[in-house]
Amino acid sequence: MAIFGQSNWRYCTKCFGLWFNGNPTNGVCPAGGAHSAGTSSNYLLAGDNTSLQAADEEDGEEAGSNS
Repeated sequence: MAIFGQSNWRYCTKCFGLWFNGNPTNGVCPAGGAHSAGTSSNYLLAGDNTSLQAADEEDGEEAGSNS
């Protein structure tokens, strides 16, 4: 199982949730206005690509290929 991650997630000090900080704006916060990172760390969300590999194999592609 290959592990991947996406960084640039921040903790919002207004709604207490994570939001992706890799877009041009901070998005819309459910608490009103834009999300606020305050002094938030840069979080990395980890995942696995097992389902992506299975889809590639069903399509006849070699797992992990970037074609």
